[in-house]
Amino acid sequence: MLVDGSTRRALQRLSRLAADASAHAWADEENSVALRQAAAKARQVALENLPAYLEQLETSASGNGVQVHWADGAQEANRLIIEIQQASAAPEAVRNHSQLLEEISLDRAAKANNIRLIRLHPGDQILELAGSRSSHPVWPTAHLRIDEISTATQRRWRVPITYDPDILASTIRMPLRRSLLRSYTAIIGLHFAVADTGDLVCLDNDGHNASLVSFSRHLICLLSLEQVVATTSDLHHLVRAYAHSAWGRPLPAYVTQVRQPTPPGIDGPREIHLIIMDNKRSHMFAEGYGEILRCIGCGACLNVCPIYPLIGGEGYGESPYSGPRGAALNPLLLRPDLANQQPYLSTACSACKPVCPVDIDLPRLLHEQRHRLAPSHASWQERTLFWIWRRLLKRPTLFRLGMRVANRLNRITHRGQGTKSD
Repeated sequence: MLVDGSTRRALQRLSRLAADASAHAWADEENSVALRQAAAKARQVALENLPAYLEQLETSASGNGVQVHWADGAQEANRLIIEIQQASAAPEAVRNHSQLLEEISLDRAAKANNIRLIRLHPGDQILELAGSRSSHPVWPTAHLRIDEISTATQRRWRVPITYDPDILASTIRMPLRRSLLRSYTAIIGLHFAVADTGDLVCLDNDGHNASLVSFSRHLICLLSLEQVVATTSDLHHLVRAYAHSAWGRPLPAYVTQVRQPTPPGIDGPREIHLIIMDNKRSHMFAEGYGEILRCIGCGACLNVCPIYPLIGGEGYGESPYSGPRGAALNPLLLRPDLANQQPYLSTACSACKPVCPVDIDLPRLLHEQRHRLAPSHASWQERTLFWIWRRLLKRPTLFRLGMRVANRLNRITHRGQGTKSD
């Protein structure tokens, strides 16, 4: 599961730089404690009143001319997206950088239905060229060396090898611009949606979301139900908290907000679809793990986790969610056999708790996940030994005696093995 040396060094460097940038941004914030509290409260208020706010969002968005759809799971969300895309009679669509779209495996569904889906984000395009996966929710290509990126572009497009970042960036962006200009459908995974106004919100650092919205004529937005925000005031707190933790700056470089379809003659989509997806979120609430749904996807917990740089994003299986957040979320999101080991990817250092901008107690959630999963992992012999050990701990005299007996048995066993080998 451990990544190779160069990947490990790249991820360690990313973690250090991103964590330092975030720490400096929060230190420069005049009312950092108040901002954290406001962001955490905004998330908690939305989750505690989720059905009411989702109903309000549907009413507000529909009143703005947005067509609202509901999806129970990933398969239904994909079906809705494919049907809307096919109705537009366009052979291709462009999409943004979004873990939500990765969660439902939209690229695979589009390919199966003969739809060409183009990733507009340069980082996603690099991953596709290199045949790699995202390593971080905010910095997806941080694990790749520049020579790997250059080799990938040379192999796909037969361009000269170069290690100049500006030339590489221009080479990658050129075909993306052509795709953007000729595509009429954009598919975006949202960061937030505001219940009282119906605003659909995306945050990014390079402006690709704004380009998608401006050039598209058909806009398909995917929202997981916990991403709803009560008011624009709450949105303001969450956007600022996200920027501090994700990019180490007071505000995002780009905040893209869409409220309603645009009339002819004005840039923007003529038709907007909003798909609100559950995909086991209701089950997480029922199981008592609703706190993990407060997450805003800033990646701060990954930047301080000692395990994440050692195993990278691929260490968390098929899920796009990695780090402490992924370790707590994936056993509830994926099939049990795919992620039940992930809560054990922790040193119990608790470094992720103080950096979370919305005050999620990830160490507690990981501990509860391990406690929930332990009976299914341990054999009856292991359970018996732990039962004896727990009771011996309460009786120091018996504990010391038990340790002496175990040590003597261990020596006898090793001596017997040595005799057999001789």
